Amino acid sequence: MDNPNTLNDRGMALTQAGRYDDAIKYFTKGLELEPSNPVFLYNRGEALRRAGRLAEAKADLESVLSLQGEEADLLLALGLVAYEDDDYDLAEERYERALVLRSAFPEAWNDLGVVKFRRGDYPEARLAFEKAVALDPGFGDAWFNLRDTYEELGLKREWAKAAAKVKELGSEGDLEGEDN
Repeated sequence: MDNPNTLNDRGMALTQAGRYDDAIKYFTKGLELEPSNPVFLYNRGEALRRAGRLAEAKADLESVLSLQGEEADLLLALGLVAYEDDDYDLAEERYERALVLRSAFPEAWNDLGVVKFRRGDYPEARLAFEKAVALDPGFGDAWFNLRDTYEELGLKREWAKAAAKVKELGSEGDLEGEDN
């Protein structure tokens, strides 16, 4: 019989390697041994989200929510599922609730900023990204997003500073949220 900790460790390693379907199998096997284990539910939910299986991810993560109650990281994960499912209202609600629980949460500030940016609310996106980089000055994705927001707002001096930071940190790509 497999040890639940070993199953979780294998599943996590496979998730980190981008082998989501294999990771899901390990987490599912763990849930067969411990059906209400929130760790397996959360980790499988994250692997499902990364595999693009959003409805299943949402179900697992909401199960964790009902078992454990609100927790900032869980709300961030639920916000990511909602965002990736193009439900910006729910994503925003989840990120804002995560920030009520943990205001010093740069990933949630960044992801909230991404929702605001996608809606064209650049002043609010700016505030969220500035909060993210104030909390974590090495957060490349937030600097990248802030640079793009400054460009949309026509703030050339701020754009140049953010662009230099993006270059320094090597954070190039599309508008980026948590692990996008």
